[in-house]
This record gives sequence, C-alpha cells and structure tokens, in this order.
Amino acid sequence: MRLFFWNLARKSLADLVHIAVQLYDVDVAAFAEADQTDFQRLTELLGGRYRTVESIDDRTKTKLLVKSSICSQQASAVIKNLTCTLILDGVPVNTSIVHLPDKRNDPQGDHRERIIRKLVSELNTTKTSCPGSFNMLIGDFNCNPFDPEMVKLDSLNSTFFKEVAKRLKERESDGSSYPVMYNPALEFLSESNSNLGSFYLGSGDGTYYWHSLDQIVVDWQLADCIIDCRYLRQIGDTKLIVNSRPCSKYSDHLPLLVTMEMGKCHGR
Repeated sequence: MRLFFWNLARKSLADLVHIAVQLYDVDVAAFAEADQTDFQRLTELLGGRYRTVESIDDRTKTKLLVKSSICSQQASAVIKNLTCTLILDGVPVNTSIVHLPDKRNDPQGDHRERIIRKLVSELNTTKTSCPGSFNMLIGDFNCNPFDPEMVKLDSLNSTFFKEVAKRLKERESDGSSYPVMYNPALEFLSESNSNLGSFYLGSGDGTYYWHSLDQIVVDWQLADCIIDCRYLRQIGDTKLIVNSRPCSKYSDHLPLLVTMEMGKCHGR
C-alpha cells in the first residue's frame, strides 16, 4: 500500500503526477495547492483506474485521488481540509488531507493548533461511530514534527517513537483521555539516504534549512504498518532538486511517499 502527497504550489503538474502514480503504483494520492492541475485529465491519463474523492459540499482546499478499487465513505470538508474514511486493505482509516496555515501568517502556530484540534475531534467522532477504524492525517502541516502543535497533549499528541506510542496508547489529563499518535518523520529522515526534508528555507537567524513540513501521523495501532517514508528527489527522469533545494519550476515542496503494510495493524 503506497500513499503519495504533494503540495503542487499551484502549478499544472498533471503529467508529472501521472508518471509518479504509475511509477510507484500509488494507491492513495493526496494534494494541496492543486487548483491549477486538471484532475479530469489526470484520471484520463491514468486510464480510468483512479477516481477523485469529492466532499458533499465541494469546498475543500485539498484533493484526493484513489485507486478505483478503494472504497471511500463520509467525505466532507473540515475547515476546508478533505476528510473521509478509506478502506485500505480491509482496514477502515479515517483520513484527513491537511494543508495548515503558513508560518508567515501564523508564526506561533495558534491557528494551526485550533485546526488540528478540530480535525482530531472530527476523526475521533467518526472513529467512535465506526468501531475498528483508525485515524490518519497526511499533508502539509506547515510546521516541523517537533513543533508544539504537533506534540502538545490537547493538539495532535504525536510522538516520534513507536514503542512509546504503543506502550502509552493514550494519556489522561484533567479527566480527559487523549489518544497517542505516531509521527514517523524522524525515524526516516537521514542524510545517509538523502532524505533530508520536504521544504528548504535558509533565511532567518535560526533556521533548520531543510524542514519536514509534509508528514503523515497515524494512530498508534498503525505505527508498525509504516515501513518506509521518504521525500522524492526525482520522478522518473525529472529531477525535483536543483542546487540542493526543491526546483521552483515544479514546486517548492518535495512529494512524500509512504509505504504501508496494513497487515501489521494492531488489534485486527
């Protein structure tokens, strides 16, 4: 099972996305800033083997393309982020495709945190009504894995350590219970395999240069399912990095490719 996410930076990239989806045999492809990409043409290029998932009100700012064999349910817009339940190898996964506010407009992350709380609340509501389902968020979080909105107890409550996530399962505070989520970003970021990050920003007195803005976060039950998580440096013969940073001809973000084995899901 392969999941693909790319912030297309409002570029018309249907041809390149078509190559990526075919090359990596992608099952689920999600996008942000995709308004300039012709998804009808993209589905035609893919020979009708994929379909778009549309919300009831069609007011989402994120897009989702899935293999025709994948069932989707309850698609809606949660603060314009497409949210639905996907049946992945028989496992119901309540999924939000996210694109959170840019740090330039929300430097402290307060707005991102409020949106995350709403998304998690909606996912948990669906989870309660669909026993045996699990939650997942994937997309452009516009913050790094270790930023407060990603790790705070009453926000995403994610950890980088799967053994910790599986041991804790949830945390209690002031009479409320908060499920622990797993963020695999730091496990797979490595200079040795050139998996450095998805977005480059070298300005400012305190910069990390490479930032891991595009991420996947899952319930602890899905932690062992993630067997690879990487940012693509090229698609086929097309190089997405020039001078050690994303090539602006395509996007200022690199695509995220996640490989999962749903048979490793806990409690199934």
